[in-house]
Amino acid sequence: MRNTLLCLVLSIFLYVPKVYADKCGTFGIRHETSMKSILKGERVLKPSLPFSIVSDRGHFRIHYALSGPDAVDSTDTNRNGIPDYVDACGNAFEYAYTIQVDSMGFPPPPNNGENGKNPYDVFLIDLSQQGLYGLTTSELSLPGSTNQHRYTLTYIEVDNNYSKSDKTANGGPSFNTFELDALNITAAHEFQHAIHLANYGMNDQLYDVSLYEMFCTWIEAYHYPEIKDYQYYVKNYFTNPIENRFGQRYSQFVSSGYANALFFEYLHGKTQEQSLGFKPILDMWDNIGKKNLPYRALELSLLNNNLPLHELWCGYVERTYYTGKRARGIDPGLVFKDASQFPLMKTDTITANPTALFTGSIFPFEIRSLSSGLIGSGFLTDTANIFFSPAYSDYFRVFGGQSLSYSVLIDKNSDKTPIGFSDYYVDMDFKSNRFCSLIQLSKGELIFPAEKPYPNPFSLSKHSVIHFPLPYAIGLGQEVEIQIFTIAGAPVYSERVKASIDYTNVSKTDVNILVAKLENTSQLLPGIYMFTIYSEHEPISGKFMVKQ
Repeated sequence: MRNTLLCLVLSIFLYVPKVYADKCGTFGIRHETSMKSILKGERVLKPSLPFSIVSDRGHFRIHYALSGPDAVDSTDTNRNGIPDYVDACGNAFEYAYTIQVDSMGFPPPPNNGENGKNPYDVFLIDLSQQGLYGLTTSELSLPGSTNQHRYTLTYIEVDNNYSKSDKTANGGPSFNTFELDALNITAAHEFQHAIHLANYGMNDQLYDVSLYEMFCTWIEAYHYPEIKDYQYYVKNYFTNPIENRFGQRYSQFVSSGYANALFFEYLHGKTQEQSLGFKPILDMWDNIGKKNLPYRALELSLLNNNLPLHELWCGYVERTYYTGKRARGIDPGLVFKDASQFPLMKTDTITANPTALFTGSIFPFEIRSLSSGLIGSGFLTDTANIFFSPAYSDYFRVFGGQSLSYSVLIDKNSDKTPIGFSDYYVDMDFKSNRFCSLIQLSKGELIFPAEKPYPNPFSLSKHSVIHFPLPYAIGLGQEVEIQIFTIAGAPVYSERVKASIDYTNVSKTDVNILVAKLENTSQLLPGIYMFTIYSEHEPISGKFMVKQ
């Protein structure tokens, strides 16, 4: 979740690394503090604000202030005596109630007060310095709770304005999305947490908390497909798939849940195709309420609805391939809704000349991307893109699954699986474990080395990476050395890097640009520099400019 962490735990924040807000703080420090109080039999104290109104349908009481650090804008356009922002907050939560309870079929959280007579409490608080969009806090245990699994009454805090000018304590922007758009998606996210914590509970170790955040981040996009805040988090999955792999089970990996929100988009599409509605999703939460750990609950519910997770996963792996420019011209029903906006999956690269061997380890339900340049007629003419992921039944039945070793060998042995280009073949070895895979050529796209450095001039305030040219005969993944000098010849910096494809360069249609990418630019000051690229081929030299 963004500089806001919409976590689940008793405190839900919205998370984002760096510029991205922490989406949800529910499972953060506030959660731990409130649970300690609850275990002592104490009721957590709610914030105290001087004013409140009840939303139109009566399900929520919105608390607010007109002065002090938590003050809302007092503008009252319709002159009903209530600030417009407070009205908007009530409407946002009532809309979340309509979708999640009336349409999807979730049970509402119990109302506050004796015998459930009072509306659910929502507090408008300045969360900007914490970089949080929202927060759901547990205040009291509900019947059926044990020390290992608790159902809790909660209240919600959302920001008092989501202003574009708000800054965190570190001086960065507090949010990625602003004003009423931010309010609306936060209401959807946090209300779903309130439903989860009251009706289905949470285990005491916060195992599988990433699934809660995964679901709530998808809920935002399901409620408001026109608001693209979720993309900030999902993009992290494609740029760092290992760190954000699906199914991470410890609480410190909560942000991987935000990054995997597309899984529930995919699952929802499949359940609609089979006219199952929301049944598999509701069954999953019911299984969590029966004290199954969340990822195991997902496995059980999908199996019982004839959609085994390990079989469904193979289609999901294929869909993760078709992002960015690969999504162009593909049937919209076969790609993610916003597929063209997502980066291509980060990939390991080696050129087959005439062989390429990839080895490593991978967890079940982790997706790995490999790219192998293929040599034909003496030069690099195409690339084989390979996606794979181990996936088998009952993986989440036990806690603490281990990674698996793998090897992927590309050569010209015709006894193996044909790649589809010239006479290249591939052998994928997962030590007899079942896996999903996809092999795609770059559809005739050529890979050409860059002819000059870019961006040139390089702006310290705008750019973070410099791309340097390479010899024509260079191979994808081949190591080269970048050396940078002043005009007078004094050495400034050197680094060894691998030749990689710059997928952001679309200057040549249907051509992948191969570059030596320099990401460590901290040694550069404004001025003019010389560079030389050393490899097993002829060195390439030139100059570039750096400006502020």
